[in-house]
Amino acid sequence: MTGVGSEATQKVQKGQLEPQNQKSDDAGKNVKAIDSDSDDDDPIVRSYDIYIKPRVTPDRQFVVMQFPNRDSSQPYNEKSESAPLAIRMKPKAGMFEMDVPVDPWHNYDRLKGVVMGDALNKSENVKGPGSHGLASGFSIGAQPAARGRQRTAANEELDPQPLIGNFENSVRNRKVLAKQTLGGQSVPKNGIRPQYMVGVFQGEQLHLTPVDHFVQMRPQFHHIDALAEAAARALPRAVVARPQEARAVHLTAKSSIDGEEENENTMADRIAAVQAEPWNSFRVVDENSDEAWASFYDTMFVGADTGLKSNEELRANIPKLKSVWSNAEYLEAIAPKRQTAKAKDKKLKGKEVAEEDGFDLSNLEDTDSE
Repeated sequence: MTGVGSEATQKVQKGQLEPQNQKSDDAGKNVKAIDSDSDDDDPIVRSYDIYIKPRVTPDRQFVVMQFPNRDSSQPYNEKSESAPLAIRMKPKAGMFEMDVPVDPWHNYDRLKGVVMGDALNKSENVKGPGSHGLASGFSIGAQPAARGRQRTAANEELDPQPLIGNFENSVRNRKVLAKQTLGGQSVPKNGIRPQYMVGVFQGEQLHLTPVDHFVQMRPQFHHIDALAEAAARALPRAVVARPQEARAVHLTAKSSIDGEEENENTMADRIAAVQAEPWNSFRVVDENSDEAWASFYDTMFVGADTGLKSNEELRANIPKLKSVWSNAEYLEAIAPKRQTAKAKDKKLKGKEVAEEDGFDLSNLEDTDSE
């Protein structure tokens, strides 16, 4: 994919990147001038050429997942024996879920593992995986009903002792809760939120790639929801309804104010839309595999698809990123707004009133004299 190269040189000071809004030739002169000054306690130590990709690839999306409840020393990969089992996504709703393994041999309650695993398996056989929690609308509204053998299997009473007695075989046949589901929702893009990018250094180059989705993955308690469903199925069908008591209801109409439009999409409509959207499943590739490293080098560097590597080749073939603002226009845009003439007149009138009332203003500085 073709990217853009920046005309600005970046200077690294004490581990931070600071932009310098000058062209490369001028920046080189500035570097020499500053380095030659012996009184400078924060000299430029290195400069980089910056290259920006429009997106990772035309047919892929860049997703950054954070795990607030997981220590960075225990990543989800094969080396730590916790490689993800499955990853799925609902693109329109921005929902993500990831199944990770749970060790059933250490610090594990086998009875609870068998009971929860059986309830989760029965629920997923009826509704499919990923059918609990926020991504399913918390099971609000119409849900898929079990039919035939599914209904019979879902209503069968569990005898956990045989499964606990042959626990190794139960784990092998997935009769035990041996996975945990992590889930989250990505933050939608708009004109207010910042555009996050991932940077990769290569020699004297810095390659930036924009992030499509930024999501924090936290534990989901689907096994608890499955237990609640199992308890509801165990209740007798004929339940005597309580008599409804008469209540006084006061209805108020809320009108739109301050130019805000009324939102026609109710919460029920949103939940129904999330429930109706199917999951898209993805193939999991371990981060330390050869395939992952090959994809890294093919997608994270500008010019990798055309064989461009050196600065000379990239500068000659990659279009340069040019600013539409001059330095003065940029400072004008980020600087605080100046006082208008009307505000100054109002301030002067306030001073005249104060002087008429006998207040001594001779010791006050006039900030508007300039």
